[in-house]
Formats: sequence, structure tokens, C-alpha cells
Amino acid sequence: MKKLFMIFMLGALFLLTSCQAEEIDPEPEEKVNLLSGTLLADHYIAWYGRTEYKQDRMYFYHTATGFKVRFYGRVVQLTLSLTDKNNDIYFSIAKDGESLLDCDVIVLSDFEETYQVSFETYDEHELEVVKRSEPEDGITSLKSVSTNGEFLEITPDEDRLHFLIVGASGISGHGALGSAGEPRTTENSSSLHSFGYLTAMHYGGSWEFVSNSGWGLKYGYNDRSGNVNIYEAYQYVGIDNHQDLIETPYDHHKVPDVVIVNIGGNDWNAVIRNYAGFEQQEKIDAFKAQVATFILTLREDAPFTHVIWTMTAGSNNGQAAVDVINLLDPEDKAFVHVVVIKQVGEDGDPVGADNHASYVTHQKSAQNIIDILDTLLIINGLI
Repeated sequence: MKKLFMIFMLGALFLLTSCQAEEIDPEPEEKVNLLSGTLLADHYIAWYGRTEYKQDRMYFYHTATGFKVRFYGRVVQLTLSLTDKNNDIYFSIAKDGESLLDCDVIVLSDFEETYQVSFETYDEHELEVVKRSEPEDGITSLKSVSTNGEFLEITPDEDRLHFLIVGASGISGHGALGSAGEPRTTENSSSLHSFGYLTAMHYGGSWEFVSNSGWGLKYGYNDRSGNVNIYEAYQYVGIDNHQDLIETPYDHHKVPDVVIVNIGGNDWNAVIRNYAGFEQQEKIDAFKAQVATFILTLREDAPFTHVIWTMTAGSNNGQAAVDVINLLDPEDKAFVHVVVIKQVGEDGDPVGADNHASYVTHQKSAQNIIDILDTLLIINGLI
């Protein structure tokens, strides 16, 4: 009887141990080879710039906004959407650490298009997709990304210097790849060939644009009344194809280490120069007040961030901004730095399309900023 009891107990113990082992052993994780829906905002994809997830896709409005994925496989397919199109949209596609300046380019022309990107080996790879066209050209979104292998988790590198790049056509690369006498197109324009991005790239930094051609800090060609402007855009996630604000507040979750500003020319050309006497002075004072408000807002949002305020030599808007900066409290002024950049065609360099700076000029302007930033970042222990 005792023998039967012992056999029974041993059998029961074996079954219990087996059940416990089954409960403890984790199920193998399912491979992820399709990013769509909420996975577009998950840890398999790293986004650059300001984005908004809605309607089962990720919207990205500003220029130089895009994403990066890591995967094990050989082929990636991505489906992009374009609504309210004004122009074709250009994207740079970089493989395995290629420079976004020299990599392949795809063009989004239709409401929805799927692109296939192939690599030479079935292995671990990295792919970056970054828009180089401006918000006014159309509203863009990512519907899905898939691979013939599996996606790998990707963690944004928080140790990289983060650059907030604010302005209008000058900093958006308007006409930078074109030639004198040509009109601006999305083919001959690229924010990735502008001095703002070139500066961020020099430091291996991340970046975030708030910019659109024709806009001003207070007044612009988009709205001469002074209500819809770059200062307001700073508070929101994007600008649409009608040059209105996307009315989704931006949470400023990523604090920049450096802000590069190039703004004011449209304030002058679209509005201020059209007035004279007291009326003109009133508009100048309103612009100066907006400069002060913007700088103090940046100082409040990012107290240890250096603001690089760029201007061309002798510009009226630049001098007005300098007047304001010189009146700042010493604690604020210590973080705001005026940098003179190159004018269109300076040094006899080529002129870009639509009488804007060429890529050559953008490279020189970036170097002017880098020369100042090197010292500031070393002092602050950031490089």
C-alpha cells in the first residue's frame, strides 16, 4: 500500500513540476514585420521632428521630418500618403548610415504610393526616410512600413545634441539646389541642404524644424495681419498646405540644446516696408515686441539652451532684432548670440533658384554658426 502511495506521490510531483515548467517558460515572441496603426508610434520606429498620430497613420508636416527603422532582412516597403497636394514631395532615403545629403531620393506625387527599398544582403540594416519639402507643398503621412524579415527595437539616442531650427525660406533650403533665374520647385529645394540642418549634422545632432517660406515672426506673405506667424507655429505641431496652423498643440517634450533662428525678412518685405512714418514705426515696434516675446518664451521653455539668431549684414530686420537683444536682461542675453551669415551670392558664389542662397552659400553660413557654437558648447560641456 505504501509502495502504491509513493508511486502516486512521485507521479503527482512530476506532473506539478511539468506544469510549473510550462508556466515559467515564456512563449517565443512573435516577429514584427509590419508597422501600421499604433505600431507607427511604438519602439520599432524613431521619429525626427514634430509628428501627430491620427486616423491610423502618422502625420508629419514640417520639412526635414521623418523616421528611422532597424530590421533584419533585405527589403523594406513603405506606404506614404499625400493629401491636399500643391507640389510633388521629395524624400531622402538613406541606407545603413548613408548621408541624407547624398543618398537616393523618392518623389511622392499621388494620394498614396508604396515604395520598395532593397539591400544587397539579408542581414541587419537601418533605413532613414526624411522629407525635404515644405509644409505648404502638401500634407504627408506614413501609413505603413513592412519588411521581408523582422523589425528590431530602436531607441532614440538621447545623448545627441538636439537642434530646433526656426525660420522661413532661408532656413528651409528654398531653391538651394537650383540656379539663378530658375523658379523655386520642390525638386530644387531641400531643407537638408540648408545651413540649419548642416549645422546639426556637423555635430551629429538630432533636429526639429518649424519653418515655411513666406512666413514671418509677426507678419508674412501668408498673413499680413500678424495673426498667423512663426511664433504661433512654434506652439503647434505643424503647418498645412493652405498655410494655416495644424491646431494640435505641441508639448515641447524634447528640449533643444541649440535653437537656430533665421526670421524677419518676410516681416519687412511683406508688410513693414510698405508703410512710412509713424505707421511704419508702429509695425517695426510690433515686430520688435514679437522678437522679445519669442526669445523670452524660448528662455522659459529651455533655460539652458543657446539661441543663435542669424542675420545678413545690414538687414533692417536683423538690426531690429539686435536692438531687442541688446536690451535683454544680462542673464537672458548670455544665452542669445547674433551670428552674421552669408548673403545670396556673396563672395561671388552661385545664386540659387528664386534668388535664394545656393547650397554653396548655405555651407558657408553653417560654418559661421559652427565657429561660434564650438566655443559655446565646449564651455557648457556639451561637446
